[in-house]
Amino acid sequence: MTTPDTYSLSSPAATAGLRASARGVLLALSLAVAGCGSLQPAPVVTQHDLGGLFDVGGTRSPVPLRTLNVTAQPLVSGTGMQYREVAQPTRRAVYAQNRWAAPPAAMVEPALLRLLAVDGGGSCRLQLSLAEFIIEVDAQGQSRARIAADLRLLDARGVNAQMHSLDVSEPLARTAPAEGAQAMRRAVQRLGDGVAAWLAGDAGRACKT
Repeated sequence: MTTPDTYSLSSPAATAGLRASARGVLLALSLAVAGCGSLQPAPVVTQHDLGGLFDVGGTRSPVPLRTLNVTAQPLVSGTGMQYREVAQPTRRAVYAQNRWAAPPAAMVEPALLRLLAVDGGGSCRLQLSLAEFIIEVDAQGQSRARIAADLRLLDARGVNAQMHSLDVSEPLARTAPAEGAQAMRRAVQRLGDGVAAWLAGDAGRACKT
């Protein structure tokens, strides 16, 4: 007497199982191919900075400064390239495929250290807090890079000697991220000029004693 071999390749059950397995493999391969076909390359994100090093002493401080530190308000502490349109004055938007290479404060501080030629030889400490670092677009489609900063000057004892606010802007040749970065560089230069002019007045007298 022979016993039926349930695992024989010639048995009907085995043949049906092989066919089902083959269909499963083909279905898996089809799904994998379809999935690969639907993959899209990741969008390229362009990073912008302020265009390289600024000239040392480009707008030299009229009084020696011990330190200069730049911080930023939360709204401008990230790397998104922000813009605002006058038609939607309460909406802050960012360019999807463009961002700053570093947070604004991290770019502005070394720029001002070079522009104002801060060498640590003075008695006063200057603190700047960025309140705005944005590209603004008006109703006619014209744009400007705007920087607003609050200044705080501390004397040798760490006492507030003076406080001041600066708001500077530079027009864009064309409303686009690259032109915005170039205009922002010019705005930082203008910010340095404003700081130097402020220190040349009454504010800087406390640093000369």
